[in-house]
Amino acid sequence: MSRARPLHLALAAVAAVLVPYAALGGGSYAPAAVANPCEASEWAEPDGLQELLEELALVGFARAACELDVSREELVLALRSDAALDAFARKHDLPRSEVDDSIRDGLSSTTADAEDAGDLPGLVAPLVERAVTELPPTLILETLERLGSLLP
Repeated sequence: MSRARPLHLALAAVAAVLVPYAALGGGSYAPAAVANPCEASEWAEPDGLQELLEELALVGFARAACELDVSREELVLALRSDAALDAFARKHDLPRSEVDDSIRDGLSSTTADAEDAGDLPGLVAPLVERAVTELPPTLILETLERLGSLLP
């Protein structure tokens, strides 16, 4: 066996990986576009309580983002603190009260849709609605997450 054979085998292995990778477009990368929140605001039928609470948050925040004409991701990231939500409102030249109202409206309408669809159990519906109406927007997401972990 010649000394060059291992080198040739290694080069062949690299080519076997790189050629298909490049042929399938691996040489360029473009991040996926952020979804339009107005297209992600329809209620889907979740399977189980955890999925239900996730759907409430995803659709509710999408509706709020649609109303505010921003991405859902940007809105959710702004919920990490009052200061972040204030900065979000300033960045988009919106009164903070409008941002808060949009969040509450989006989550309330989603809760109503879940109740109308029969997906939101009677025990959970008042808890979710109370969280939406009573808590500061920065605590609503965390509360929905905790509620999901407390219930069976």
